[in-house]
Amino acid sequence: MIPDAVIEEIRDRVDVVAVIGRHMELKRSGRTWKGCCVFHGERTPSFHVYPEDKHFKCYGCGAHGDVFGFLQRLEGKEFPEVVRDLAREVGIEIPEAEEESAEQKRRRLERKEILAANDAAARYWAARLGSRFGAIGREYLDGRGVTEESVGKFRVGVAADEWNDVPRRLADKGIGIPALVKAGLVIEKEKGGVYDRFRNRLMFPIAAMDGQIIGFGGRALGEEKGAKYINTPETPAYKKSKVLYGLDLARETIRKTRQAVLVEGYFDVIGLHQAGVSNAVAVCGTALTPEHVELLTRCDCREVTVLFDGDAAGLAAPAKAAEALFPAGMAGKVAVLPADAGKIDPDDFARAHGKAGLDGLLARALPLSSFLIDRAVERACGATPRDAPLEHKLAAVRELRSFVRMMPEGLARSVFEDAIAKKLDLDLAALREELSAERPRGGGPAPRRPASVAGPAPGPVQAERRPGPRAHKLLLPGPAADALALLAVFPSLGEAAAELNLAETLPPGPLAELAQALTRGELPAEEALARLEAVADDVTVGRARSQPPEHAERELRKSLLKAKIDRIAGQLVAIGRDTVKAGTAAAAGRAEEYQRLDRMRRDLERRLKDIVGRG
Repeated sequence: MIPDAVIEEIRDRVDVVAVIGRHMELKRSGRTWKGCCVFHGERTPSFHVYPEDKHFKCYGCGAHGDVFGFLQRLEGKEFPEVVRDLAREVGIEIPEAEEESAEQKRRRLERKEILAANDAAARYWAARLGSRFGAIGREYLDGRGVTEESVGKFRVGVAADEWNDVPRRLADKGIGIPALVKAGLVIEKEKGGVYDRFRNRLMFPIAAMDGQIIGFGGRALGEEKGAKYINTPETPAYKKSKVLYGLDLARETIRKTRQAVLVEGYFDVIGLHQAGVSNAVAVCGTALTPEHVELLTRCDCREVTVLFDGDAAGLAAPAKAAEALFPAGMAGKVAVLPADAGKIDPDDFARAHGKAGLDGLLARALPLSSFLIDRAVERACGATPRDAPLEHKLAAVRELRSFVRMMPEGLARSVFEDAIAKKLDLDLAALREELSAERPRGGGPAPRRPASVAGPAPGPVQAERRPGPRAHKLLLPGPAADALALLAVFPSLGEAAAELNLAETLPPGPLAELAQALTRGELPAEEALARLEAVADDVTVGRARSQPPEHAERELRKSLLKAKIDRIAGQLVAIGRDTVKAGTAAAAGRAEEYQRLDRMRRDLERRLKDIVGRG
């Protein structure tokens, strides 16, 4: 943990206007500086920087905080990392914290070692591509329509067709074999020694949101045996379920448009960016995950358009994306490339039709829910679903059931159910009864999962705990829901939940009463879990169940602090909005209330940073 005194010294020394001014244009306005907010698209400046007390506030979207919070939100870094970066900038040495355990220090240094190895490898491979040794790679890139500008922007390189090239070349840069092994750049032999993982391949650096290279993707150039594409294995720095290729370059456009375009490969991202669609990102050899959606949410993304080709694998992608988008409440769309002239990839389409063609294709994208309904109904009922036999309609309903259950309870799910009923000409009430029906426990067949959705069907234990037809899940996903779920799974956390007043973060009624009963330890474990699963979504419950016991209290405290911060932030935005409507006279009357809430928020944020820093 970084001492508070050091954090305050860094905050005092940093020129908040200069730091924020690197990322947006600021103009002096009296005692403040203002500009157009980088966190949401706007034409009239509503973002203000206050140099006297070193904080910022956007009166358009409600974003606010100090210089650390600004960089955390903008670059997607954790608080300690932002503090260390600014400390180096202003020449402050951060002492080794007594509270930092040997394991925490080891992990921090290991990550630093991996990032250094990746950076050195990327620089070497990029230089090699530009040399006489990169002629074949440059020829291939030229054939794919990749410009020199894009090669530099995406830091593309080429790996030698040798077994021991990287250790030899990077030794001069001070990168040893242990670091190369940890970074996944070389593979250890059973009888000792190492060999290069990437040989005779175009190399695509994969960066975190802050631009630091955490891994690589390699595309084969020769005809030798092996996979066409290989990626860095899972390392302490690289987790494929937590990184999106191109996000470091797309994040600013995503913030401004609040939209992202999801494609499948490196060339697709490069091709779309080259054509002017600079909010394109790609998954790295996996389906879209909740962690990916969280990354996009941190960029203030509100809508994801899935753009894949029209083959079987491409058409399966939207269903997989729904598993991550629906529970998170993120809007989704689907744009399918035309298959008239055979299989075509997004980068092929971008080269052939340019930005105008892409804009038209994206403008015609269907809502993800409509796409899934149309596909399921077409497969089960053909071209005239309203006239199809009842058995065919029920087959379509069974295929859509799991998608309905992914939707949070409320308006979104109701609209989805209504669309299914209209498409199949079914009574809405009867459809809802069918969709919420429990899985049969014997005799009859279990409802089919969608063919395109990976993963095992729920086992009988989960099925028995699923709420019946008239159950209503009242708890929407969020930090308060996470805290309640953790308390139900780990009843010993009652004292921590009482200290932070869990019940206060929940709506009055059954949810708050459940929190109070759990806090007082009045419910047996089985009953606590049963009542939780009756009101919370499966993702929230599953996340709590998978939490290691040694981390449970820390995560509960983090969730409760986040819930309180979110609630106060909403109150502050409401006061600001009401003040703007009522005028200057009302502002004076509510200034004290605003300041009180803002102090509370800052205190909670400091406590949260302290917990995260110790994490």
